[in-house]
Amino acid sequence: MELRSGRRLRSLPMPGPRRSQRPPDFPDGDGSDWISDRPDEMLLQILVRLRCARAAAHTSSLSRRWRGLWRHLPELSFRDISADALNAALDQVACPALSFLEVDILQKHRVMDPVRVSALLHAAARLAPADLVFRLWGHCKDGNIPIEIPCFERATSVKLLMVGLYLIPPAGGVEFPLLERLSVTGCRFDTEELVHRCPRLRVFEVSQWFYGTTVVKVHSSTIEELVVEGNPSNIDIMAPVLKRFSLWVSTAEDFTLSFSAPMVENISWYCSPMVENSGFGEIWRLGDLKLEMKENVGVLRMRITISVGFPVRLLSYDMVSHLLRICSTIKRLKLDIRPFWGEETCSPNCPCDRPRNWRNKIISLTALEEVEVTGFGETDHEVDFLKLLFRSATLMKSMTVVLAPGLPTDEDCEEIYCTFEANPHVKCSVYRSTCKD
Repeated sequence: MELRSGRRLRSLPMPGPRRSQRPPDFPDGDGSDWISDRPDEMLLQILVRLRCARAAAHTSSLSRRWRGLWRHLPELSFRDISADALNAALDQVACPALSFLEVDILQKHRVMDPVRVSALLHAAARLAPADLVFRLWGHCKDGNIPIEIPCFERATSVKLLMVGLYLIPPAGGVEFPLLERLSVTGCRFDTEELVHRCPRLRVFEVSQWFYGTTVVKVHSSTIEELVVEGNPSNIDIMAPVLKRFSLWVSTAEDFTLSFSAPMVENISWYCSPMVENSGFGEIWRLGDLKLEMKENVGVLRMRITISVGFPVRLLSYDMVSHLLRICSTIKRLKLDIRPFWGEETCSPNCPCDRPRNWRNKIISLTALEEVEVTGFGETDHEVDFLKLLFRSATLMKSMTVVLAPGLPTDEDCEEIYCTFEANPHVKCSVYRSTCKD
């Protein structure tokens, strides 16, 4: 176009494609997927870090290159999955031997058929996991139907949470040849037989609350660490190389304990009666008991309630004395006595006071140096218990007694003072509230 001035109006050039703002050394893209072009080994490392088989399978929506890769993962976790979905997923796994397998079937997917439970366990065993975690809710009505545990030949660690079921070892005496760590929770099984099938077992954990094993028997020459939780009626431990032992139990009146572990170094025990009817003497009850021992220094705490109001059913002093006897290396003993008031008292010939020979016994407490008794009521039973400790702990250095409320006068403490004077080698102290004698 020519203007009146004679000049020509020229059109601006059409803009070309915008150049990439990438650095000079960054090559132009060619439309390829840089991640998907990596080797399978690298992609599998990425998927393993997801820690979830479902999430790994969903990566197939990113590219065809990712489709089916999850089937080759050496580590698989199936969480919040139903039995049907799990069975279908396990059938697709292409890795012949897994390093880790986790299955978590929540209570909302409870498996009602014991045969189905057995099939799922055997499906997991076919994948030969070295480390297995299997959680499943069954039904308590099937608690008497035995479910055979398959042999996990490659497994070095197995953790089973099988609520409401009854498990038995493989038929024919088959062992778990490589198993070193075993944890079983919520189901009934024969601990003695299962431990016998594990010749390399070093760590064993049993947790049975409300439903499960009533007898825990562990005789093993290999176990170094043992954890027992629940409400068993009988515990029998014989482990010559055991080093760490943790016990957390609620006990009934028929509870018995046998423990032999000469090399044990660390102990953590907590015992609480289901009902407070465990005691010794006429009126004493065991509220709870806690023992901690680390590096051969032990602290024993016992909370003792006094039933003044109604007859106390005997006897758990056998358990208390047994505990003191097998824990001869404890260095500090703390006893907490708390009163429990009622309306009636025991008769003179009440069976709660039998057997009476505990007053004359001697328990070997060769390492005990410090004793602290809180809530001391200055009854004959309590004074006799102090005398028992003085006789049993020949190396005792200090005895501290904190009186119960209502004992403000020296007359009330006369027998305590006499007992202390008979043991001049021990530093003895009596506290009333915040005052020290």
